[in-house]
Amino acid sequence: MKSLARNFCYWKNIDKDIESIAKGCKVCCLKQNEAPMERSHSWEPPTKPWQRLHIDFAGPMSGYYYFVIVDAHSKWVDVIPTKTTTSQWCIKQLRNLFCNFGFPEVLVSDNGPQFTSKVFKDFLEGNGVIHKTSAPFHPSTNGQAERYVQTIKKLLNCMHDEKGDVEYKLSQILIQLRKVPNADGKSPYDLMFQREVRTDFHVMFRSEQEERENQGSRNRREPRRKFDVGDRVQVRNYTREGKWKFGRVLRREGRLHYQVELDEGNVWRRHVDQIRSTCYGGKN
Repeated sequence: MKSLARNFCYWKNIDKDIESIAKGCKVCCLKQNEAPMERSHSWEPPTKPWQRLHIDFAGPMSGYYYFVIVDAHSKWVDVIPTKTTTSQWCIKQLRNLFCNFGFPEVLVSDNGPQFTSKVFKDFLEGNGVIHKTSAPFHPSTNGQAERYVQTIKKLLNCMHDEKGDVEYKLSQILIQLRKVPNADGKSPYDLMFQREVRTDFHVMFRSEQEERENQGSRNRREPRRKFDVGDRVQVRNYTREGKWKFGRVLRREGRLHYQVELDEGNVWRRHVDQIRSTCYGGKN
């Protein structure tokens, strides 16, 4: 419009005046394009795990919806399959998570009816959780959950033809997401629990040093005194017939216990601390 007008006339501030007229035109306002995109919403980085959570639903896929919960600090993600998306169901799942990890300071969701209902708001307020929602039809405000929603969808689609039910497939997906290091070099598991998660890689690639340490530990646990089957021994007697009885080792039970057949014919079970070697021959 401005270019066309300048072909026929010109005055000072002509562009500004034409823009002002267009902004005041009702038809022009109703038909104009989307507003210019603002830079992505940037949340204040949390300083600790479970400080701010982002939640959303993925699906339906394969007959299920998927309740996605993401911790903004560690990127720890949990996904719960469901056939219902009611407020009461969401409250039940969050209550279980809060029981394990405590109450977050902030919870971010979209404007789904299950998240904007009075019972859901009352639940969060009653537990001291600040509830923040994204603007309607602007899911990028809740971008952390939205990104994981897309990731979960993609991975479930990739596993569609694999064996196993939904719970099994999700368990395989979650262990991968939780053990992969973030940009800072630490995995969600590291940041949540302050320790390295033991995975299938640790089982597959145990070092020789670990094997030596394990062997050394086993050796340290071995008793200093051992008896073989048939050895002549004395065993502690707790009756009034003397402090010790003679016999021979009948069998070994574990590392520390033995069955001993007494010279009188009885069989007693004794700890290694209750047995000592003897050279007394006893009965033949």
